Amino acid sequence: MDSDTTMNTAGNKHDRSRLAFTLIEMLMVITIMGIVATLVVTMGQAAAQKKKIVAVEGEKNKLITMIGNYYAKLNYYPPDNADLVSNTLSRYNYGTWAATNPLLYELTGATNYNNGTTLAVFNSTNIMASAYQNVFNRAGVANGDALEPHNFFHPGPFPKEYAVCATNQNTLFFSLIVPTELVQGITNNYWHYDSSTTNRHNPNSYDLWAEFSIGTKNGKLLIITNGNW
Repeated sequence: MDSDTTMNTAGNKHDRSRLAFTLIEMLMVITIMGIVATLVVTMGQAAAQKKKIVAVEGEKNKLITMIGNYYAKLNYYPPDNADLVSNTLSRYNYGTWAATNPLLYELTGATNYNNGTTLAVFNSTNIMASAYQNVFNRAGVANGDALEPHNFFHPGPFPKEYAVCATNQNTLFFSLIVPTELVQGITNNYWHYDSSTTNRHNPNSYDLWAEFSIGTKNGKLLIITNGNW
């Protein structure tokens, strides 16, 4: 009787130790699953961020090549609208200056006619030179020729190259856009271009850059700048 009791007690102790070991195993599995899930989410976010950065970098490099071809052919860099450039250059500024960047028109060229009062531009539309000046603060497209304007933008480098940036005298104007948004919901994020101010990064050439969001951290947007410097 005493020996049976001893055996049962030992057996119960053995069963309890097996149960405790099983709970430890379960806790270990749950912990490992949590770590794996965290790694998967983190790696997914990093991959999404990398994808955005690579996309912007690719477009920037194509634009750099086009601007280089422009310079090689015309012996000067595409002009900007300097008066507007000098008033901005600040983060989150996707307003007047960014939306009136004339780089697209310089790379695609224009044909002057009607004694220089009208421009035939890249999308087969005509614009008044006066309207162009009001929007871009320039008399016209430097890369504009009555006989042979040079198109450095063909074929277009991006799935979505440009978007409407301004209107004047019932005329639509366009500007180059970045393939990712600056802030959530602002899909028309414009490339920045500066070839004339004295405080640019590349004083002997030009600055070309984009600001865009790569996600959020602690509820705040992560904004980075990608430039040719």
